[in-house]
Amino acid sequence: MVMAGRQERVLTRKQRQSRRAYAVILPFFLYIAIWSLLPLVIGLLLGFTDFNALNGLPKWVGLKNFKTFFGSRDYIDLLIRQMWMGGLCLVANVVLSFLLALALNVKHPLRGFFRTSVYIPNIAAAAITSGVFIALLNPFNGGLNMFFKSLGMDPIIWNYSQFWMVFWIIVFFVWRSVGPAAIIWLGGLQSIDASLYEAAKVDGASKVQQVKYITIPGLRFISAYILLTGLIGVMQMFDVVMLISHGNPYGKTDVLMYRIYRDGVISFNMGMAGAASTVLGLVTVLIAFVAFFIISKGDNNE
Repeated sequence: MVMAGRQERVLTRKQRQSRRAYAVILPFFLYIAIWSLLPLVIGLLLGFTDFNALNGLPKWVGLKNFKTFFGSRDYIDLLIRQMWMGGLCLVANVVLSFLLALALNVKHPLRGFFRTSVYIPNIAAAAITSGVFIALLNPFNGGLNMFFKSLGMDPIIWNYSQFWMVFWIIVFFVWRSVGPAAIIWLGGLQSIDASLYEAAKVDGASKVQQVKYITIPGLRFISAYILLTGLIGVMQMFDVVMLISHGNPYGKTDVLMYRIYRDGVISFNMGMAGAASTVLGLVTVLIAFVAFFIISKGDNNE
């Protein structure tokens, strides 16, 4: 009887702890439900309607908007461009942030300053920081072309080149995103047992071998998180395109998210914007699921 009463008190204590935990996380679930799930459901429903925000109430049209999406080469090209441009941004950000984290993990008197400075571009508003790039890329009196002229070189009209516009989009994206990713990598690096490196040094392992056989395997969960969250981020990328290239030259850097913005906010075609958003969301979930499956399978094989 005493044991039963004690177990009952233990269960009651666990229940109280569970209720406190739910009370703490409930506001976050409500926030996600209101600002993420609710707009997702509304966007999905709008995809089945013909709705111009200036012309009255939505009219149910079924799969018409989705047929327009898949029947239009324009939307398909925008989706493909969103994927390959986003893929380039993701690869560059993952690689550079990892290398930056390795550098920030080195003991140095100013390492605290450098760790803080890499995060600053992420804090500043994109509309403000993009002004720096626009000033540099001005074809007439931009900083880069003025520098080229001082060297006797011809100026480059950046806006007329798809290669250069994609290049600067990647640079701007990585410049803003590399800091948070590097900080996450750095946290993972510091969680690895230092005795493993000491044992490797005793065995004569080089720095490259230590990174290959200790650092990278020890960061597999961190890498999975950075890859999946980065994947979702690049599939939602549009502000970089809007601020840096505006889709130029001649729409060759335009992406699906930027088209969704124009459909919904500028043209008020909420039905088409909802359908395109739904397709992009499903493609993102599918790619993330495949990536997660590949990462999980790799962990199981180990």
